[in-house]
Amino acid sequence: MSREVEIKEVMTDGVIAIETDKTVVQAAKLLRDEGIRGLVAVENGEAIGVIVCRDIVYEVVAKGMNPQETKVEDIMSTDLIVAEEDEVLDEVAMAMVRNNVSRIPVVRQDMLVGILTQSDIVRAWPGFAEIIGEEEEMDAEATPRQTNKEGTCESCENYSESLVDADGLLLCPECRE
Repeated sequence: MSREVEIKEVMTDGVIAIETDKTVVQAAKLLRDEGIRGLVAVENGEAIGVIVCRDIVYEVVAKGMNPQETKVEDIMSTDLIVAEEDEVLDEVAMAMVRNNVSRIPVVRQDMLVGILTQSDIVRAWPGFAEIIGEEEEMDAEATPRQTNKEGTCESCENYSESLVDADGLLLCPECRE
């Protein structure tokens, strides 16, 4: 980026929030009705967490929890990163990547005024998508592809067309069992 862009220039104004004592069903309906993927979780008007669609799927559906009984506070992310609206976009964007968060609440003098999402950043800074992709690629562990070789098994000494390296030895299928 050639000039320093402040968050307030690209953030989404206003915040859709939900009280922490509301149910996951209520959160899901609010997400659907507003056409968004994340809500700021508030308690007594103060932002204390974030709940995103992924939380509902991974923490409620995948674990077989009852969404009508599960509260937002039970599944929300509480490692909340909050940014001031006058902070520099590229610094906040990199903090989001390092902390693996897709959205952060934005405040002005401790008052919630907006939210900054990865979509907001990509619209303002198209190169950010490449950074996210590179970060994910670096985090992924490469699994070496197993290749079969032919030759003599180093255990039973029989010929095989499908020798595989197992703990430093080339073994046939029978000896690998």
